[in-house]
Amino acid sequence: MRVLLIEDNDDDAALVRAMLRDRDDPVEWVHLTRVGDALRALEREQPDVVVLDLSLPDGEGLDVFRRVRAARPHVPIVILSGRDDEALAAQAVREGAQDYLLKGSVGGTELRRALRYAVERERLTQRLSSVIEELQDQRTGVIRANQLKNDLLAVLAHDVKGPLTSILGFAELIASGALEGDEARDAARTIMNNARRMADLANATLTLARIEHGELDLADVRVDVAALLEEVCGYFRERREIEISVAPGDTAVSGDPERLRQVFDNLIGNAVKYSPDGRRVDVSVIGESDDVVVTIRDRGIGIPPDEIPQLFRRFARASNARASKIKGSGLGLFLVKHIVEAHGGSIVLESAVGEGTSVTVRLPRSASRRNRPHVAVLSPDEALRAYLAYELRTRGLAVAESADLDDLSGADRMHPIEIALVDETAADPMTVRARLREGRTVALVGIGGADGAGWDAVVPRHFLIGELLETLAAIRLRGARA
Repeated sequence: MRVLLIEDNDDDAALVRAMLRDRDDPVEWVHLTRVGDALRALEREQPDVVVLDLSLPDGEGLDVFRRVRAARPHVPIVILSGRDDEALAAQAVREGAQDYLLKGSVGGTELRRALRYAVERERLTQRLSSVIEELQDQRTGVIRANQLKNDLLAVLAHDVKGPLTSILGFAELIASGALEGDEARDAARTIMNNARRMADLANATLTLARIEHGELDLADVRVDVAALLEEVCGYFRERREIEISVAPGDTAVSGDPERLRQVFDNLIGNAVKYSPDGRRVDVSVIGESDDVVVTIRDRGIGIPPDEIPQLFRRFARASNARASKIKGSGLGLFLVKHIVEAHGGSIVLESAVGEGTSVTVRLPRSASRRNRPHVAVLSPDEALRAYLAYELRTRGLAVAESADLDDLSGADRMHPIEIALVDETAADPMTVRARLREGRTVALVGIGGADGAGWDAVVPRHFLIGELLETLAAIRLRGARA
C-alpha cells in the first residue's frame, strides 16, 4: 500500500508510521509537511490513500482537504486530526472524506483497517460509477437503435412502394395482354429495373444490419479491380456513356469481390443518377506500389460544400438532390465508406455545385493493412457469448462465438484467432492452447476466478466491458511491442 502522509508534526508522523509498520504487509511512505508540496507530489504520482492533518503551515481546516481532493478526486483521503469536532467531521465526510479519526484515539490495527477500508470503498465507488456509465451508454444505444429502426422503416416504406407499384402495374398489363411487342418489352425492362432497385435496397439494408452489429466479415481473395469495374459499368452503359481508363500495371487487391462490387455499384450509380442530360461519366484506375486507386468523375449537379462532410452518415442526402426529387435512400455512401474502410482503404469526395463530383477510393493491395483482430468467445453460457459478441463487434472486432472446444478449433481454422476469451468453466488454458493451431501466439483471457496461472490475463466473472476493453488493449499493445 502506498501512503501519502501530510503531517507537519514529526512526532505524530513517526507515531503513524510506527502504528502501520507490518513485516508481512509493508507500506510505501511519502511524508510531506505542507499542502503545496503535497499537491506537487500528487501531480507526479497517485498514492493508494492520503492520510491528512487539517492543521498545516500553509493551510487550515476543510480548505486543506478540499485542495488535496481537487488535485486527485479519486484518491481516498482519511483525515487524522487533533480536532474533536463532530460538525467538522460530518462535513468532511459529506464532502468526500473516507474517514475522520482523532489523534490519540486509534491504535495500529484500527488505523490500518481504516486505510484499507478507505481504499476498498473508493474502488467500489469508482466501479459503481463505471457501471452507471455503462448502463447509460447502453440506454443511449437502445434509443439510437430504436431511432435507426424507425428511420429504416420510413425509408423502406417510401422506397419500396414506388418500384413495387410500377412492377405490379406493368405485370398486370402484360398478363392481361394489354401490351404487346415493343410496349411489352419496354414494360418488362421497367419491371427489371425496378426489381433491381428493390434488390439493391434489400442488399443495402442487410449490409447496414451487418455493419450495425459488427458482423461485416470480408473474404480475402484476389480481385482485379479494373475487371470488376468493367462489369459494373457494363450495366450502366445502357443508360449513360461511361469511359474507363486503366493505367498500365497490376490492378489487383486482396478483398471481398461482392462487397467491392457493392461499393462501385453505388458510386457509379450515383454518378449516373446525379448527372442530367446524359453527360459522360469517367472512371480511372491506377495501380500504385501498395494501393489501387479508383476515381469516378461525373458532370452532374454537384454537392453544396458545407454538406459534403455529412454525406457519409446514414440516411444523409444533399439538399439539392432532395429538391430535384432524385430518388435515393441515403444509405449508399454510408455503406460505401464502411466497406472501403473495412478493406483498410479510404474514400475522398470532392464536389462543386453545378460542375460535378469526383470520388476517389484507395484500396490497399494486401489484407494485412486491415486492423480488425479476430477474437473468439468460448463459453457454454449462451447469454454471455451473445453479450460479449455484441459489445466487441460494435467496437470493430471480428468475433467468433464458440460453445465448446470443437466450435473453437473450427472457428480458428476459418480465421486464425488472435485473442480467445475463455469462460474458466469451459476449459483450462493448456487444453485451449492444445486445440488451437500450433506455431502461432494466441492470447488467452480467462473469464471468472482469480487464478491467473496459464492465462495471459484474467477478468472477474462480473466484469465491466470497459475493464475487458482495457485488458484487450493491453494485450494487443504487448503483442505490437513483441
